[in-house]
Amino acid sequence: MIARAVLRYTRAMARGDVEPKQRSRKDAILDEATRLFAERGYEGTSMADLAERVGLRKASLFHHFASKEQLRGAVLERLVQRITSKLSSASQVGTNDRDAFAKQLDVLTENVVNMLGEQPYAARLMVREAMEWDASSKDTLCVAFSESLRAGEQFLQSAQQAGHCVQGDPRQLIASLMGLHILPFALCGVMERFTGHAPWSDEFVAARREAVKAQVRTLLVKG
Repeated sequence: MIARAVLRYTRAMARGDVEPKQRSRKDAILDEATRLFAERGYEGTSMADLAERVGLRKASLFHHFASKEQLRGAVLERLVQRITSKLSSASQVGTNDRDAFAKQLDVLTENVVNMLGEQPYAARLMVREAMEWDASSKDTLCVAFSESLRAGEQFLQSAQQAGHCVQGDPRQLIASLMGLHILPFALCGVMERFTGHAPWSDEFVAARREAVKAQVRTLLVKG
């Protein structure tokens, strides 16, 4: 359902069915909802708190989103859309050339790190939502991300078969990549104290981008 809703919204935007002003207001609501869900969790967030944060009356907020559950779905749909758009190219790029494989890893790393830096609460929300996932879930962030994870698995398998990626369980390699990319942004307070820069600052993002590119190459590219 999440993936289908993302596709419907994208097509509506392409047709011009969604007005720019409406998108701007909805984005402001979704930005603040992402922050509140990340900080307090779904149960700890009230629509009244959100309305106050975005400068709307509660009734006006319900004009945009009929319920808190609908709002949660919209937050997760947008998060899925943004992250999967950064990962989808992996399965479309050939891996017959070692240098091309390494450069594609660099591009994917830069895209994901930049996105997480631009959306400072996205990583934290992902971790919080992940704590509530279970293997039987049918309509959650887990299901939508599973498709991207499988695409990443196929990408690595192709590179392994071509002899450019290190051997090993590609699912475990993907798990390691998730930790490299997501966790430092999710642990925003810890990282700010440790590095002296907030994870959404230009200094942190630039340093993280270069560090992760080097670490991913070391982890994946066969010498």
